[in-house]
Amino acid sequence: MESLDFQRLLSTHVQRRRFLFGALILAGLGISTLPRRGWATPNPKLIWRTPEELLEIGFSRSRVVMMNEAHSGLERSIHTRLVGQRLLPTAHCLGVRHLAMEALDSPVADEANRTRKLPQAEGYLAQPEMRAFIQTALDLGWTLIPYEADLTKQPKQLSGMAVVNWREEVQARNLIAALQALPPRTKLFVWCGNSHHMKVASPDWLPMGYQFQRLSGIEPFAIDQTVTVNFPDSSPQKRRDLEQFTPKLAALGGTAGFLSREAPPSFKAFPGIDAFVLSTQNELE
Repeated sequence: MESLDFQRLLSTHVQRRRFLFGALILAGLGISTLPRRGWATPNPKLIWRTPEELLEIGFSRSRVVMMNEAHSGLERSIHTRLVGQRLLPTAHCLGVRHLAMEALDSPVADEANRTRKLPQAEGYLAQPEMRAFIQTALDLGWTLIPYEADLTKQPKQLSGMAVVNWREEVQARNLIAALQALPPRTKLFVWCGNSHHMKVASPDWLPMGYQFQRLSGIEPFAIDQTVTVNFPDSSPQKRRDLEQFTPKLAALGGTAGFLSREAPPSFKAFPGIDAFVLSTQNELE
């Protein structure tokens, strides 16, 4: 779980903006050159898909699928976690039996794996929808894998973004070690917060997803759920733009998505993501 210090360092959308700015520079673009198109600009290749369909595509392309929830401090999008819980039976049918979660620590995961019950805990693990999500995995017979960095081992000489990047790298190395301890071709469902699973680095931020691919040679399939979430600093214009999707989402049950390669043009500003899940339920609570 993120400490308060890390929450301050990696404020969700402040960091996302920093990341996007750097990524656009790396791509050889200037901010002023971005096309001024609406979020719902038609794309003839756009195919709306259920979260289950996106997950199935993900595991057809990689043995590792990374998906995120949205949170800001202890406020969270409950819906993003409910989608994760909803996906577990589909993942089970695809042969997945291991769930790696950023929010877990080793003592909690060890006890849960041994007793098949999630013990009492604090923070995110005390929130009922997170507990239900994890318990569903346990009831399916899955093994929980913690991969958060041990913050007590943070090198004292580090500061600022160097601390963040150290944590991202340790998370990636922990995931790789867990995967290497499993039989070859074992599938892994990774559940992280916000933008840690992005596979493209900026000049000063090296996300866990980028570090995982660089260090393991395995390209994970990354699914993002945060683009429609109403974070505290979400602009009114962004909210108005995203409202263009509301009728289509409502017709599809409130939650649906698409592959990034089939996405409307504006979504090209989110590099390092393979699929997006959008929703009409976007509040942090």
